[in-house]
Amino acid sequence: MELTKEEFLKLGEGLSEIERDLLLRSYETIMSNVYEKDKYFWGKYRLISPGKCCFKGVWNWDSAFHALGTSRWDSELAKENILGFLEYQDEAGMLPDLLGESGRIARNSSKPPVFAWATELVYRRTGDKELLTKAYPALAKESSFWENNRTLGGLFHYDAENKDSEKYYMQIGFESGWDNSVRWDGKAIKDLYPIDLNCYMVMAYRSLSFIASEIGKGSEAEKWSQKEKALTERIKNEFWDEEKGIFNDLNCKTGEISNCITPAIFMPLFVGIATKEQAEKAAFIAENRLMGRMPTVSFDHPKYSNMYWRGPTWLNVAFFAAKGLKNYDLPVADVIKKNILDMCYAERDGICENYDSKSGKGLCCNNFSWSSVFLIEFILGFEE
Repeated sequence: MELTKEEFLKLGEGLSEIERDLLLRSYETIMSNVYEKDKYFWGKYRLISPGKCCFKGVWNWDSAFHALGTSRWDSELAKENILGFLEYQDEAGMLPDLLGESGRIARNSSKPPVFAWATELVYRRTGDKELLTKAYPALAKESSFWENNRTLGGLFHYDAENKDSEKYYMQIGFESGWDNSVRWDGKAIKDLYPIDLNCYMVMAYRSLSFIASEIGKGSEAEKWSQKEKALTERIKNEFWDEEKGIFNDLNCKTGEISNCITPAIFMPLFVGIATKEQAEKAAFIAENRLMGRMPTVSFDHPKYSNMYWRGPTWLNVAFFAAKGLKNYDLPVADVIKKNILDMCYAERDGICENYDSKSGKGLCCNNFSWSSVFLIEFILGFEE
């Protein structure tokens, strides 16, 4: 499947002026960041930069997101962004953080395991079973990496390979994708089972089960399904704080649930393992602590700021949160969607890496691919 820009934009017929404008700008942003073949060491693939004006290379979970977005108009480009990145998996199954234009491959940390989930969605949109057959061995191997190197007591945590580095804790933050988040202050990241990571692994197991079934590996599909069910039960039983009324990060030493309110608390809704009552409590927090704008930490947190992951709205985690709420038919989901679309439409300097969650001003790179992907998903995929 390959649609021209004009054909893709026809998918927006019947949408509002804001939505049509954002579809066009998002498409153009993503396509401006495509690396054509044969210019870099990944040369047989057209991979996509987060934003060529600021980022010299291609990143891990970004590539999975880019595949998701481009699957709506170019199935081959989507496929290349999955298979092209999976090709640089190491022997342990770890996917690198970065493939740099210079030839550097950053292997000290990985990124959240979203490739299996993205591969399933790309297949559902394109019907390309060859993608499943080629990707499955690497996706299964990546799951083994997380199980063998990022678990403690059967639950998942982030880490980095060079434990003697003075930048060790910063590199663990990089693996989380949340970099300098308030969640990780005081080296806390080393003591936490993050709620979102464990939900990403539920997604990975679920998608691996689906993929294995589709390519005729029924016994393996059942194995993945059993792992999904077991982890789901652990999350439901251990990550929920009844008194606080939230799912949140779990301290592996104390057994305490974090008080830090971020979009990560909605991931159990995104994967559909929360009860209706739990989802309604999450909606109350979305309305009253995050004000329907999905800052990366609640406005009332004493360390809230507009510094990267310490407050601004990032569209990937905002989408997961809003879609999770949408899954439970909670009205605040549509409020979040409208707020984010209005904010991005008002910023005419580009599709930005993140946005000041108070003023709406675009921040950092203004030609950012994954923000564009999730704008497209808000517009075309929010009801799916």
